[in-house]
Amino acid sequence: MVCRSCGNTYDYDYFCGENLLKAADKALAHKSFSAAKDMYSFMLDKEPSNVKALRGLILAKNEVVRLFDITPKIKNGTFVIATFNLDKYRTDCDSEASGFFEKTDRILSLYKDYIALKKDLNKLETEADPSDTEDYAGGVELFYYETAETLKKKVVAYSISFVILLAITLLCGLNGTAPFWLMAVLIIAMAVLGIIILTALLRMFNSRKDQKNPELSEAEMIKAGTEEKKSELDRVINEINDVFKEMNLME
Repeated sequence: MVCRSCGNTYDYDYFCGENLLKAADKALAHKSFSAAKDMYSFMLDKEPSNVKALRGLILAKNEVVRLFDITPKIKNGTFVIATFNLDKYRTDCDSEASGFFEKTDRILSLYKDYIALKKDLNKLETEADPSDTEDYAGGVELFYYETAETLKKKVVAYSISFVILLAITLLCGLNGTAPFWLMAVLIIAMAVLGIIILTALLRMFNSRKDQKNPELSEAEMIKAGTEEKKSELDRVINEINDVFKEMNLME
């Protein structure tokens, strides 16, 4: 028989039992993943309950030499979920191999949880980016920040203008020489300034009462959510490694 991957020739006896498994393990150790995959598949076609071959096939399909080497692939997004597709052997396996498939199912379930958590974390990290101004709802936080910096100066300027208008109005009223329309204009201007000053004071009072720094408060909430997601991701990775450890112990 001739291997399609490496071109080596083998006697038929070489493909029996432990000889084939040793050859597949050797090819895997030398990172000849294609040859190892062919040999593990050949063996499983005859012995679908061979747990060592099942484990070896998963390793060869993922192009790693240890199950724990799959974890970095999950973390960096290079893991291919199809590499765990072993359903063709599931129906003909015995109880021991059924336990192995329970482990692979658990890995796939945890992997899906990891992907969902990763998406949530990426969303939170995007919201935490201060350069992304679109994340602020209608620029409300920016509005409060600008008001906190300029409101006091505006109130002082409006108050000075109000005092000046009041003085002019009193002078004109005392002299009795100012026309009626000028007095009306002065009184209306004073009323408008009074409303502006009152509104500014109310805004200042409400901003201090509600929250002095809404941006910081939102950032703290996003940070807390980010830390929580990272903690959940670590938990899922630890569970995946625990399952891999159990799979390694299976014979």
